[in-house]
Amino acid sequence: MAGQSILVGDLKERGLRVTPQRAIILEAIEGLSGHITAEDIFGVVKDVNPYISLATVYRTLDLLKELGMVTESHMGTSTTHYALRAHGTHHHAVCRICGKTIDLPSSLFEPMVEKLKTDYNFLADAHHMVVMGWCPGCLPVPNDDQDSSSGSHSQKLPLYSAKRNPLNK
Repeated sequence: MAGQSILVGDLKERGLRVTPQRAIILEAIEGLSGHITAEDIFGVVKDVNPYISLATVYRTLDLLKELGMVTESHMGTSTTHYALRAHGTHHHAVCRICGKTIDLPSSLFEPMVEKLKTDYNFLADAHHMVVMGWCPGCLPVPNDDQDSSSGSHSQKLPLYSAKRNPLNK
């Protein structure tokens, strides 16, 4: 079939059944770019077939994840994001305050992955990593009235500081 999606072909090659509903979901996944949510996929498929439920989308994503065809990541929100494995190895730093996302090179994590392997006999799945923290604009800074000699300075930092971040000079 000339117009068959790559994911449909992959599932058929693995001997898995591809229902019409599953085919619509797979084509929607391929048609969306970047990090997508189940709700993003559902928004596309319900226009094609209103009888496909969000639960069916989640079951399909679970299958694709189990088969290693998609990666799942938590980008600092309550919503899980998915990316096609074909999207390649990629990593992100995500700000806890504003949600700003910075793409990070794989080379940044390669020494850590190697160290885990050699020192701990642990094989890390580092295909898609998310590091949570604060961007320069949202970096917490101590209040003037906090006693910085207490040693627990980082415990008292406000998440939203009214002060200008000293890194933003």
